[in-house]
Amino acid sequence: MMSSRFTVYGSQLAKLLRFAAIAFLYLPLTVNCQQPTAVLRVDSAQIQIGDHLNIRLTVKSPNNLVVPFPITADTLGSLEMVSAAKIDTSTEGSNKILSRLYTVSAYDSGEFHAGPVKIYFKNSNGELDSVLSNDIPVTVNTLNVDTTKPFKAIKAPLDVPYSWREFIPYIIGAVVLLIVIIVGIILWKKYRKPKPAVIERPKPKDPAHIWARKELKKLEEEKVWQGDNVKLYYSRLTDVLRLYVEYRYGWYAMESTTEEIQSEIENYNLKEKAKENLLSILRAADLVKFAKMIPMPDANIRAMESAYKFIDFTEPNENKTEEKK
Repeated sequence: MMSSRFTVYGSQLAKLLRFAAIAFLYLPLTVNCQQPTAVLRVDSAQIQIGDHLNIRLTVKSPNNLVVPFPITADTLGSLEMVSAAKIDTSTEGSNKILSRLYTVSAYDSGEFHAGPVKIYFKNSNGELDSVLSNDIPVTVNTLNVDTTKPFKAIKAPLDVPYSWREFIPYIIGAVVLLIVIIVGIILWKKYRKPKPAVIERPKPKDPAHIWARKELKKLEEEKVWQGDNVKLYYSRLTDVLRLYVEYRYGWYAMESTTEEIQSEIENYNLKEKAKENLLSILRAADLVKFAKMIPMPDANIRAMESAYKFIDFTEPNENKTEEKK
């Protein structure tokens, strides 16, 4: 008796274990069968040509699946995209819900289709899979035209009067520009460097080269540098040469620096030796006058000799006339 009971219990226990084993084997398959769903909804199945139509795509998927939402709605058939709203995200139990509203339109009459939209995802095995949404037919109706009536003339554009408020930005811009111009003119006049006034000095009665030699001879006889007044000696020496250039060429060299003379001298048809003599004297004079250099006695004599040579090189003669370039 006891043996028969144990036999019955053993057979029931074996069935129960077999059912549990089968359920355990099918459990992963049940989980794997969970996949996203994609649903399209429209405001209306019929629109007039050119009107806007709102289409909402809703994707529902388990949290353990990676489901990228479509960036664009290129699969909304031949309906043209107008705009796309932001993606709304929400949860429902163990599922996440992604939703996006698209605004589309059609510029031709006929039958159109919204969808189907393909949604890609990675299943629990890491494999790429996809699902399709539903397909919604949309009818686009054209405007009813009564062909029995005559054509009407095209109306001219409406003449809308201007408001003074429309001109405020232009008025402000013009005032600001005028202020900037006035301030610029004031600053330019205040800080610009005026050109030094050139005073035309009376020319000597003698020709320039004769006058220059007389002045050099006078300076030489006064023996200025021998009296420990080297600075005065070089000042008078360079003044004679600058005035000679002015009388000889009409070039106001008295108001020019050594650098300006070096640049300007290229515009005159002078021999290279003449240029070298003049510039060497001017540079030596600058060192004495501004750098307080005390030259050797033979340097002072050579400066006088170079001045005479400069007069010799530039003195006009009957066979050659030097002119300004």
